[in-house]
Amino acid sequence: MIARIIHLSENDDAASVADNLEWANANRVVLVVPPGSPLRTELDFARITRAARASGCEAAIVSGNRSIRALANEVGLASFASMDNAATREWMGSDDVEPLTRQTAPRRFQPNSLRRFFPSRNWLGIASSILIGLVTLGVMGLAIAAIVPSATITLTADKTNVSAIVPVSLDTAVTRPSATTKVVPAQRVDVVVGGAMTVPATGKKDVPKFKATGQVTFFNILAQPYTVPRNTVVRSSATGNVVRFITLGEVALAPGGQGSVGIEAIEEGSSGNVPANTINVIEGVPSIAARAINLGGTGGGGGESVSAVTNDDFVRARAALRRQLVAQASDLMAKNEKVVNNGLYVLPDTMFVADVQDESFDRFVGEQAQNVTLNMRLQIAGLAIQPTDLDVIARGALASRVPRGFDLLDVSTERGSVAEEGGSDIEYFVNASGIAGTRIDEESVKKLVRGKSPAEAIKILSGAYPLKSTPKIVISPDWLAKMLDRIPLAPMRINVKVVRE
Repeated sequence: MIARIIHLSENDDAASVADNLEWANANRVVLVVPPGSPLRTELDFARITRAARASGCEAAIVSGNRSIRALANEVGLASFASMDNAATREWMGSDDVEPLTRQTAPRRFQPNSLRRFFPSRNWLGIASSILIGLVTLGVMGLAIAAIVPSATITLTADKTNVSAIVPVSLDTAVTRPSATTKVVPAQRVDVVVGGAMTVPATGKKDVPKFKATGQVTFFNILAQPYTVPRNTVVRSSATGNVVRFITLGEVALAPGGQGSVGIEAIEEGSSGNVPANTINVIEGVPSIAARAINLGGTGGGGGESVSAVTNDDFVRARAALRRQLVAQASDLMAKNEKVVNNGLYVLPDTMFVADVQDESFDRFVGEQAQNVTLNMRLQIAGLAIQPTDLDVIARGALASRVPRGFDLLDVSTERGSVAEEGGSDIEYFVNASGIAGTRIDEESVKKLVRGKSPAEAIKILSGAYPLKSTPKIVISPDWLAKMLDRIPLAPMRINVKVVRE
């Protein structure tokens, strides 16, 4: 058997302890917990227990802190106040159990061994005598009962609340709940849901709307008159971007003369706003007869800001529609035939998207639009459990918390949140609560008080049981109670009532 002693530091939490157990590679591991350790809750030691079980080793806690040892014991970990105790005391289970053996030979029944007590007689006469005797005793008993006193003892039992947070594993591979391993069987339920979600576009983009305007001056390079026609195209060549303009009218030029005309950018937008002396190219036939230049800059070109689709809009629509479809899936699962017929409950926190069968947007990122619509179809799965299975786990967890002299009377569970997921297993927290009431055995009460005076009986019962109020004792008939002032000796004449409020 391989054993390891691991001295934890003040920075080791439950996760790092689990890593230490995995790397220990030993059958027995002793964890020495320092005074400043962050391991302070029952959940921490529950995770250590689960990690030890997964690593195939037996773990024990050594700590001088009594509360830490108590928490370890709650989840099944052995705990010791010192290393000497851990080394000298046996704390690992053993499979070698010595069978019980009988020390004496069994008694043998000898046939007719009672014959000597019953010689041959007239059995019919004997039976008649016995019957007459029984009838006589019955009549005498009724007569005695009419005059012998009876007592009614009313005990109001005390109660206390017990609670615990229980980590429960949901497993689709098991069929029965186990209070020992805290495993509850679960069944997977799948549904397909679809829908659409429209959200406003939150992006902004500038869209060209206005064309730039200005003037250009033409110079006639011919020795004869020339008219530059309307819609002649001129463009800039002195800027990084080529911008093209058209003339808004014709210009008559004398030989060697000049003339100006209005121009307008062909395309909308601020790119048409160019500085002076940058428009100097004429396109087409007029370029043979004239030269051009803009003596002033052009202006007025621009656009407006409009709504546009962004990637954040996609993310927002996807998240909102998924929430909507998960809620829709939850309603469908609650109406599922398997769930309804078997009285199951689908845990909302276990629901997840098993497959995205369709997801399409009606707009592209950057497209001008007021809204964007998403169409989606999802396969959603969830785990369903039998609610009474949680009560089995809760009752087992609360049993160890019931005070001495109390019995667990009622158990209720409140489902918490998912702690961990992995494959078909999910760890789930359950808030277990219950009511424990005083354990009162009516026959034991009768034995304690028979033949006692009411005052003595009240004192005995108040010391023997945790009660909410003083016991009430009524002896009848009244005239006989005044004479005797004693509880009857016969248990059959004592009636015990236990009240639980």
